[in-house]
Amino acid sequence: MTVNVDNLRAQYRQKVAAADALMAQFKGREHEMPQEIADQINSLLGEADGLKARIEMSKQLAGHQDYLEEPAGTKAAHLGWRQAGPGEGDVPVDEKAWREVTIDTPFGTKTVRYHVPLAVQAKGYDSAFEAYLRKGVHDLGPQDRKTLSEGVDSAGGFLVPPDYHTELIKKIATMAVLRPLARVVQTSRDVAQWPRVNYADDERYTSGVRLTWTGEMPASGLAHRVNDPVFGMINIPVHTAMASMPLSNNLIEDAAFDVLGIASDMMAEAFALGEDDCFINGTGVNQPMGILADVDGSGPASVLSGTNGAISTETDAHSAARMLDLFYAVPAQYRRRATWVMNSQTLKEVENLVDGMGRPLVTSLMAGGAIFNPAPDVIKGRPVAVDEFMPDIAQDDYPIIFGDLSGYIIVDRVALSVQRLDEVYAEHNIVLLLGRKRVGGYCAEPYRIKVMKASAS
Repeated sequence: MTVNVDNLRAQYRQKVAAADALMAQFKGREHEMPQEIADQINSLLGEADGLKARIEMSKQLAGHQDYLEEPAGTKAAHLGWRQAGPGEGDVPVDEKAWREVTIDTPFGTKTVRYHVPLAVQAKGYDSAFEAYLRKGVHDLGPQDRKTLSEGVDSAGGFLVPPDYHTELIKKIATMAVLRPLARVVQTSRDVAQWPRVNYADDERYTSGVRLTWTGEMPASGLAHRVNDPVFGMINIPVHTAMASMPLSNNLIEDAAFDVLGIASDMMAEAFALGEDDCFINGTGVNQPMGILADVDGSGPASVLSGTNGAISTETDAHSAARMLDLFYAVPAQYRRRATWVMNSQTLKEVENLVDGMGRPLVTSLMAGGAIFNPAPDVIKGRPVAVDEFMPDIAQDDYPIIFGDLSGYIIVDRVALSVQRLDEVYAEHNIVLLLGRKRVGGYCAEPYRIKVMKASAS
């Protein structure tokens, strides 16, 4: 049965265009998207994935059909014999590309020198040779068979494999910083609750309860009574995060390295970094509420940087002093466990700041004086954690966090799980890896943390 690839492509374009049109209705306000619209988009993309797999399958089928229709060869022009001319039938070789191989024989060790055919050095020969090793010559496509036929076995063509390395080249991921510094708890429900003391008048007391010097006879029975409500409640909802990755069964079977293992590592990386981003910048809508979500509201208070842009400018001689303002804005009882959090670009700006005596504000300490074992960068004796998900320095953004980050609570409901689903797209020769995690986050004790706001006023 012949599959109409053009028809499949047209259906594929329709599905992608329909999903794109639905997304465009909520551009810039994705958090307002109703769940039924999100489900409709996911359904359209799933159908598009299925059509894409059928298109790829049709291409493979066409390749096999081309191979079956390929002529078996042509007959010799005549059956007679004649003496070959000088050099007739020799394989073109690179005269400068000698190869040597040492062979142990019953008569001693022999060294054989030979030339490498130019054909095996041509573009595409390495991949064709790899396909030959995996499938054999009878299962090769017509293009690979043609490529290999140029590097004939008699000239040593099949004896020169590519130098294939099983190490996968990939980038190094950035660090996930917030989870190790925050307070992490487990829950068995979809919402975690904590009772708390409602008090925000100053940083010395923990509640509105005060003693009153009444003398022997109080002037009034209400003179020493607390007027404000003392206790309240914090609710931290648990949110669900998912990611999926389709993989071809052929890729899993034929790859020279552990594709499933690498894919699982990519899943774990995506979840670790994705939640770290939300713990800082999350909106609280279908995701954890980040530290910077409601600065000067229910979240931490801010300290002005004194400039709208870069903080290491010559026009603002008080930038270093503003860093000290941020340091001392955190109450003394929380500074003992406080950490500075900023991205690399901001740290570079901060390293250009100096104190009143012209000394760099950031010092890199050496453990025991050993130059090869440096301690982390520190400001005022507190460590600096570099998190690349922190905002850059821009007007009215919050590029620096300082404080005891245990005031941010991370609630784990279900740890990361990666499922291998063989049945979902089985008819399309695809295995689906599905990652899922349930986690919540909220700055429950904002008084432990302060943030710098890039603003002149």
